Amino acid sequence: MSRNSRRYRREAEAAAAAANDPADFEKRSSEEQLTMLEALIEEARTLTYEAINSHHRDFLSIRLHGQDPLDEVATVNDKYGLVQSTIDPSAHKSIERLDAVGRALRAIVRLAKIHANLKDIDDQILHGDVAVAASSIAEIGELLSELEDDSLLLVDAQAVDLLQMQYLKKRSALKAELDYLMAEMYQINDAGSSVVEMVVSYCVMSNYDDVPYENPVMLGDLFFALTNLDLYRDKMDVLADALIHRWFIPLLRNPNESLAVSKVKLFATINIGAYTASASNRGNGNEAGVTLSHCALVRDKWSTVLDFIRDEMFHDVSIDEDHTVVYEYLGSKLWTALCPLLHESLLIPLVPADIDDIGDTQHMVPLLELEERWLELGLIAADQLSIKDSIRALLQTYVSKRRRDLLTTVASILATDDANTVVVGGDGPVTDMLCDYALSSGGKKGSSAKGGKGAFASTGFDEDCDSSLAFPRCSISVHAQTLVEFARETIGFTANSDEEAKTAALYFHAVRDAFALYRCLMPCQWSAALLADPKRAFVMYNDCEFICHHLSTLGFRYQEKWPHVLRASATFVDVIAAYRTLSKACLSPLLTRLRTQIAQALGPSEWLQPRWLSSMIGSGDALDRCYEACEAQLALACGIVGQVAHVGAAHLPRSMYLRVLGLLADVAVGHVSRRFEEIGSASDSTARALVRLATPVVALEDWFRSSPSTFTSLSDGAAHRGSLISKYCKEWDLFQIQISRLDKMASHISTIN
Repeated sequence: MSRNSRRYRREAEAAAAAANDPADFEKRSSEEQLTMLEALIEEARTLTYEAINSHHRDFLSIRLHGQDPLDEVATVNDKYGLVQSTIDPSAHKSIERLDAVGRALRAIVRLAKIHANLKDIDDQILHGDVAVAASSIAEIGELLSELEDDSLLLVDAQAVDLLQMQYLKKRSALKAELDYLMAEMYQINDAGSSVVEMVVSYCVMSNYDDVPYENPVMLGDLFFALTNLDLYRDKMDVLADALIHRWFIPLLRNPNESLAVSKVKLFATINIGAYTASASNRGNGNEAGVTLSHCALVRDKWSTVLDFIRDEMFHDVSIDEDHTVVYEYLGSKLWTALCPLLHESLLIPLVPADIDDIGDTQHMVPLLELEERWLELGLIAADQLSIKDSIRALLQTYVSKRRRDLLTTVASILATDDANTVVVGGDGPVTDMLCDYALSSGGKKGSSAKGGKGAFASTGFDEDCDSSLAFPRCSISVHAQTLVEFARETIGFTANSDEEAKTAALYFHAVRDAFALYRCLMPCQWSAALLADPKRAFVMYNDCEFICHHLSTLGFRYQEKWPHVLRASATFVDVIAAYRTLSKACLSPLLTRLRTQIAQALGPSEWLQPRWLSSMIGSGDALDRCYEACEAQLALACGIVGQVAHVGAAHLPRSMYLRVLGLLADVAVGHVSRRFEEIGSASDSTARALVRLATPVVALEDWFRSSPSTFTSLSDGAAHRGSLISKYCKEWDLFQIQISRLDKMASHISTIN
């Protein structure tokens, strides 16, 4: 050590010794007091770091616990207050120096307090003082957060990290102790499949190692610790879940279930199902319908459970003064989960079926008393009386019940595995009776009666008018027909001028929910069939188009009869886009799979490879050997197209039938036309053989003639059929060119011969 270092050290020690003498310290000037104070702070800092390292750092050798620095730091803090009160405010340099000393002192004070709290927590937990330990942990957390705001130059970062690590360890140890206490104080035992018991212990005498506490842990201590550490929510969530699913819901379903409460000096017990005669007596109480006596029994049994919560689960706790947050959180958690069940299981079934009886609410008195009991016990607030509000607005509750019943009916119908279909639209014997004649199936009759001489006659497709307001003739499922019928009937309720706007809105949204149910249920129910069964995919597509057809005009027809508020915004047009997307999603995967099957049916074969067929010209033997295999493959591919066309003709609208048929036929037609295009010239026998080879493809044109099962027959003109297949089958024109070219080769050579 250098001579100057030793001199500075002696001066610091002398200053610290002088500062320890109160009389001598007060006689000094402000500058001298600041110098002494700085020396004391350095000494306190050293002492604090030594205490932190000796207590909380793991050494290979024995620990040497240093002196507790808290008293020393407190003494320094008192002297700082003395200097602060006596310093001259006009001495700016001294003020700045004092501020620097104050910042350093505050950092050391926080370190010393954290150390003092940490070293006592283990003993506090061991002795059962969990409330005190929780207060210490909470104070340490606040001190650490304040310490983070200080400059890193004022504290040792390693010491702070060490304290932070110890804080996390102590907090985890206390949390584990609280978990143990929570499990001991609230024991839930399943004595059997039908018996559940909760034992609430008012105090715990020993820890999990059976070491007795010096101070037994009470329920109030547990709640205080949970609140200070902000852990009460998780614990109350567990308790609320147990109470809901093991007591409240079973008693709601069957209020005849036995319920017993017993109390002794140190604990209380509540059990359910202990005295039930047999499992047969534990059925659903709603099976025979909800009655006044049923509600009264639920009220009485639930009141017993609520009293147990207030008097036993919070034993000797004044909820108006202590642990109100924990109690209110548990009550809110219970009520939030149980209130919808009360509406669903008791209130809505009690709503009269006849709207004229809505004024009689005497049978709902037990429900009001039950809710008042929750309010009386402080488990809910006055603004959470939803049962009372629902009974006040009983007309809306009546409509909600009707809406729920209607949607339940629709859902049950849609959930059935019904493959039946019905033909709607067009001019056939079974028309769409769910729409007005002018806007639906009958709206097409006027144009067809003119013999195709209307505005669309010039196109050559008088029956293929997509722009008409009429819905084309096709097959839809009974599910879709029922859904649209439900929509029209329910929307009719909104036209009643005596009902309020909110009531009409509920009916309106019931219809929207019904359409949403169809989009949710049907694709899932038919997911496998939509990829394997063309009929199911075609019918599903028709259903979506049929529903879109009605959605476009459903709101418009009743808009003038709706209340003004509903009339301004209510519509179904926005739902159409979702159904259009669903219709494409139902049909596109099937068509992709069918096109893949047709392509696989055509190969693997050499004749599908580019230039193979032209290379075989002149080697008649090789071509003859492959001819039969190629013909069989073409027949199989065209057979797949024919099978799908047969199903589509029976179910699809004419326009979509032609589009699907053209999309599938394009695969086979395109393969054959491209191979024929590669042939430059051929002999007459080869040309005739190739024309015969394409016979199954040529026969596909017959499917573009309308089927009598669903469509009105087209004219038999070849030009009309040719233009029709050319419109929907993009490869057909090229195929016809190649066939004509091969026919000319065969005719020309035959003429020469």
